[in-house]
Amino acid sequence: MATFAAPRLLGPRAVGWGLCLTILGACACQTAVSEEASAPPADRAPPPAGPLTLQGCIELGLSRQPALAAARASLAAAESGYQAVENIRFGRFLTPDYRYRRDQSCLGVVIASAGLTQAEWETRYAVRRTFYSVKYAKMQKEVIDSAVNKIEDAHKKAKQLVEAGDPKIKVTQIDVDILAVNKEFVKTKQQEATVGIDKAMAGLREALGVDVDYDLKLVDEPLPALVKDINRNQMIAVALANRAELQQAQAMNSVTSLEIDAQRSLLFKPQSRTFASGGDIHAKPIPQGVANGEYRPGAIGPEMPPFLFGKRADRVQRASDFNDRAVAVVDKTENLIALEVDATRWKWYEAAQNVQNLGPTREMARKVFLNVQKRFNDGNETGESYLRASTLEDQAKGLYNQALFEHALGLAALERVTAGGYRVPAGK
Repeated sequence: MATFAAPRLLGPRAVGWGLCLTILGACACQTAVSEEASAPPADRAPPPAGPLTLQGCIELGLSRQPALAAARASLAAAESGYQAVENIRFGRFLTPDYRYRRDQSCLGVVIASAGLTQAEWETRYAVRRTFYSVKYAKMQKEVIDSAVNKIEDAHKKAKQLVEAGDPKIKVTQIDVDILAVNKEFVKTKQQEATVGIDKAMAGLREALGVDVDYDLKLVDEPLPALVKDINRNQMIAVALANRAELQQAQAMNSVTSLEIDAQRSLLFKPQSRTFASGGDIHAKPIPQGVANGEYRPGAIGPEMPPFLFGKRADRVQRASDFNDRAVAVVDKTENLIALEVDATRWKWYEAAQNVQNLGPTREMARKVFLNVQKRFNDGNETGESYLRASTLEDQAKGLYNQALFEHALGLAALERVTAGGYRVPAGK
């Protein structure tokens, strides 16, 4: 697994156009999203006519998801804003803070580019998660279909045994009736499972950015194979190196640092504009805080008013105070990313343990059922015993499927929180 060095924090005089290009290049290198993934929809080949694999769905989502179109538009607007500043002829002679505004506009492009990267990884995760949800819903329907078939077979066999009239058998008319009732109960679950598949497909269509009438067909791919070990420290390191939110926070720190020099360059202005008056340069706080049933700390965001008032020394001091806040935003973002990786890894670990434990349990339940089924077919077990054994097997299958699904979601979430530093293995 590749690791990347985290971008360094920039000082107030360190940002120039050449360095800004370096930052842009670094941001492009620090993500595993390909150039093809970042390309606008017009540059993409049409999706294949046949069923889509998971990778095919991801590629389709990267080309059709409206959230990505919005992020691309924001990046284009930031690039246009920078170009507008560049197009001011003799700007450096007209205003002493021109050079700093130009560098801030350049960093605005960096921030918008990181925002696009973040949107791409969110889209990848949404497509992967909903693709797995469709697979899980189909797996659970198979369990229910199998349960219906088993009870139907048992009901027919019970009727045959009762009609035979052998006084030695344990199966009675009561068993026939109990099996008939339970057969109808289980059949109602079939419709629920079918609706569950439809709901999962609807969620996948939304993640892909296609309309409700899009003829979506999927290749039947297995869920990811069991992963038994994931290194915590390595996951945190690659997350801190890759996450676009941290790149945004660091760039915003540089923007506010440049504001100190910009205010220092304005000698006789009791009121002066800041970068916030001419653009929407911001860093997305992640994640939002939660304090209800579960506790999750929230992020903090940078601040800067559109105008600063007072003598130069006072304006410089206030800009410096806002820069101190921007530094704190970087520190907070790093801590939250590390916490998110930790929490995600623990969810994966719990699911992985469940997969390992429930695998043998499913096999034991299967053996119990086959033994009881044979005795029932011979007339040596009641319908109630058959139902207990059958239900036990179905529950074991369902719980095992659920563990596989949660394990897959844990891996998908690890790929998202590391921005591709970890990649989900293929299924087997």
